[in-house]
Amino acid sequence: MEISNNNPKNQIDEYFDLISKDPKNENNYLELGKLFIGEQNYQNALDIYESLLRVNPINSQALINAGSIHFYFHNINKAIDYYTRASEIESKSFSIYMNLGNAYAELGDFKHAMKNYTKALELEPKSSALYNAIGLLYQDNKDFLSAMVYYDKAIEIDGNDPETFINKASAQMSMHMYKEAVKTLKKAVAIEPENIKAQICIANCYSSLKDFNNSEKAFERCYQIAPNTYQVYVCHAISYSDANRIDMAINKYKEAIKIAPEFPNAYILLGNIYVDRKKYLEALDCYKKASQIQPDDAKTYTFIGNTYFMLNDLENAIYTYRTALNLNEKCTENKLVYLEILQEYIKRKESSKISE
Repeated sequence: MEISNNNPKNQIDEYFDLISKDPKNENNYLELGKLFIGEQNYQNALDIYESLLRVNPINSQALINAGSIHFYFHNINKAIDYYTRASEIESKSFSIYMNLGNAYAELGDFKHAMKNYTKALELEPKSSALYNAIGLLYQDNKDFLSAMVYYDKAIEIDGNDPETFINKASAQMSMHMYKEAVKTLKKAVAIEPENIKAQICIANCYSSLKDFNNSEKAFERCYQIAPNTYQVYVCHAISYSDANRIDMAINKYKEAIKIAPEFPNAYILLGNIYVDRKKYLEALDCYKKASQIQPDDAKTYTFIGNTYFMLNDLENAIYTYRTALNLNEKCTENKLVYLEILQEYIKRKESSKISE
């Protein structure tokens, strides 16, 4: 039976009907999974691939697709399991080793990521995407020079991908090579003039170079391309802070918060400005809002504890530092500050009893 209906929902119903009549026809599962992916219904697609794997545990396409969905859901270890099983069936598949490399890179496992990227490279030595991925792996491991070597190889193969130029510029920025980064980013913009990521990076580079005139022009271009982009406002605020235009920085952070109140970093950066201005209550309000968004972030509680300490509220400072330590026991600095404040608090309590 052929699927003739062009309506995806009707096609889905028809494929379910086909599977119920012929549960061993593997292609029907794959086609149904493809339809669910087209509808961005990834969980249903995953369920279909799992059903197919119960019919045939060595269907490599189902293993690859299921692995990719797990990767999308950040279930990285599961993704690796599925990709590995697929590689045992198709030992000469470039895409499987590329996917495995990406998954291990996501875990921060350089050794296994590079092992799989190398296998992929043996199968496809002219893949710009692969060289770009290896560059990102080195960059994540702070080896920026090696990263740039691989980005250059990717550009040599395909010089029309703006993302590779942006990645290379990011490595240059990490090495404080801001002038070189601007040149690299302009190549990305020449390919894709409205690439907002490249435009933001150009503005940030000029700001780092203290060239605030060109930085302002670059930010204006960003607003023209993407007028309500949260990251543009945050980066512009940081630029204003670098230029010591603090009131304008505050306004930009407030605008960023209006655009995306669910993101924490504008609250934290605005709180930092308020602390510098000794406006501790305003800072506290910002940090608390950030902690509501990311309740498991130890650093945010450290900021709150610092602010309570500035307000001479030792009791709340102790409580907040303890929360930060519970979230990150390895932070030696927090432990030392916590103990110092605790000792000061006990000392004050004892002094208070004596005076009574």
